[in-house]
Amino acid sequence: MASKEINRRDCLKSLAAVSGSVTLAGCATNKPSPDEKHSYTGYPPYPSAKTTEKAFAEFVGDGPVKLMRALGTEIHYGQRNGARVQDAFSRKWYWDCHRNGTLYNLGHRNPDILATVKEALHQLEVGNLFLVSGYKAKAADKLVASTDGQQTGVTFAASGAEANEVAIRAVRGFTRRRKIVSIEGCYHGSTCFTMAAGENVEFRERYLLDLDDFVRVPYNDLAAMRRAVDDDTAGVLVEASPAQLGFPEPQADYFKEVSKICRERGAKLILDEVQTGLGCTGTFWFWQQQGIVPDVTTVAKGLGGGIVANAAVLFAPEMRDWFLDTTFPHASTFGGNELGCVATAKVCDLTMAPGFLEHVSSLAEQFQQGFRGAPFELNQNGLCMGILAEGPDQIAMTKKLFDAGILVVPAEYDARAVEFRPVLVLSEDEANEIIKVIRDTLG
Repeated sequence: MASKEINRRDCLKSLAAVSGSVTLAGCATNKPSPDEKHSYTGYPPYPSAKTTEKAFAEFVGDGPVKLMRALGTEIHYGQRNGARVQDAFSRKWYWDCHRNGTLYNLGHRNPDILATVKEALHQLEVGNLFLVSGYKAKAADKLVASTDGQQTGVTFAASGAEANEVAIRAVRGFTRRRKIVSIEGCYHGSTCFTMAAGENVEFRERYLLDLDDFVRVPYNDLAAMRRAVDDDTAGVLVEASPAQLGFPEPQADYFKEVSKICRERGAKLILDEVQTGLGCTGTFWFWQQQGIVPDVTTVAKGLGGGIVANAAVLFAPEMRDWFLDTTFPHASTFGGNELGCVATAKVCDLTMAPGFLEHVSSLAEQFQQGFRGAPFELNQNGLCMGILAEGPDQIAMTKKLFDAGILVVPAEYDARAVEFRPVLVLSEDEANEIIKVIRDTLG
């Protein structure tokens, strides 16, 4: 089986070699039979897992089909409710401890967000990106408030990748420099600049994006950071705690020192909080625990409550004054769409509601205590956690947990780690049930 030194992609390739390739026979003729009665909104749209996977492989691609089978996590989302999802065909329920990054921070189909968006649908749609929108302004107002006014301007985007692309473009334009220093093992998206900054060598080579202006250093390695950041550096892009490394904890004063290095060299600090923002670590932003204010913060996924897409780039005053000083600093048809901004405003209200962040911190302490003495290590930044296997490798651990009703995914760039992210709205009893299942499964 795979060694601890190789990443998830190598694990999957090894597993595929043992298990054999995915059989997709019949894809070319995957047409509903005359007696199949499905509508475009039917639940589910295909009658079985097999026909669903055939259709997906034929028309969308077979990568996710192979991945699910290799990991042993073949699930087709059917009913979704709070902290759990049900397989559409087996009807088995799973605790969602992946939450699709941070998309489902507030649970699946959060009733408050659903009600807000349903009400807005009576009047709103996407809106017009060229016009002034009070809904967009209100969402931006609440995001600025979440920083206690330390970041003062917002540009909206449609995804985390787009938000990070905007951030990179902004610091290059502001500093008139090109070099970007990022962190090994990070993922920032699948656009050109974000792929250049990310860890995925295969993608950088495939799309000719292994650019000389982009360099990477290890997380928590200040000596490497000092060597990399120079007078040609426009910005340092850091995923606050890299999910694909299993959410390692930053060393004491790591971010203070990185911020200091940036100031000394005239570079700007971009903090990618797509995975850690919106209350996931017990504060609205992870940087609020680190004693810094980044020049730029990016956020996405959970910004729309898992109902509507939205993403944002938040700027500290100096960057705000420069970047927003043009008619359209970033034009995005769906970024800052009015329905998305209504959802974003509600997400901010729920996250900043009295007692919410204290509840997240209490849950984090509950998981820490619940796993004390377990035969695995735990990386933890609030409810962004990584379970590091001492016994089974990450693929086997992922499947064992899935079979026991816990949905997780392996960390791509640490072959020991599984990302563990329960939703932020768990009850104490639900958290105890998850802890019990994991302890019974892993020891």
